[in-house]
Amino acid sequence: MDILEFAMKMELDGKAFYEKNARLTDDKELKRIFILLAEEEEKHYHFFKAMQEGKADEAAALIKSSSSSLKEVQNIFVDMSQSKEKKVFGADEEATWMKAMDIEEKAESFYREKAQTEENDDQRLLLNMIADEERNHVHMIDSILTYLKFPEAFADSAQFKNFQSLEGK
Repeated sequence: MDILEFAMKMELDGKAFYEKNARLTDDKELKRIFILLAEEEEKHYHFFKAMQEGKADEAAALIKSSSSSLKEVQNIFVDMSQSKEKKVFGADEEATWMKAMDIEEKAESFYREKAQTEENDDQRLLLNMIADEERNHVHMIDSILTYLKFPEAFADSAQFKNFQSLEGK
C-alpha cells in the first residue's frame, strides 16, 4: 500500500472514531467538536485523493478551507467558557480525548516523516500542510483536555487564550 492509500485509510479511520464518539457523548459542545473533527478527517481523505490524482491545487485548497472549522471550534470554546452549567467529566471522556490526541499526534508525525523523504517539492509542501493541520488538531484537543479537567476555570486559562490565538496560524 502506498503512502497516499495508507493516509486515506488513516483519515477514514479517524473520521469513524470521531463519528462514533459524537454519537456516544451527551455533551452538546463536545458532540459539535467531534462532528467538526469527523468533517476535517473527511476533508483530509479528499486532500489525499486529490494528491493521488495529481491535483495539487485542489489539495491545497482543501487544507486552506479548514481555517473556518478552527474558527467554529473557537466559537464553541467561547460558548463552553461562558456556560453557567456546572459540568463534571469522568475518566471515560478524558480517555476518549487522549485517544484522539494520540491519533492526531501520530498522523502529524507520519506526515512530517514522509515529507522529509519526499523528493517532489509540491508533494513535500502538501505533506507539511497536512501535518500543520494535524498539529492544530493536537492543540485543539489539548484545550479540550484542559476544559475537561477544569471546566469552570477554562475561560481564564492560558490554554484557552493560546487556542484563540491559533486563528491566524
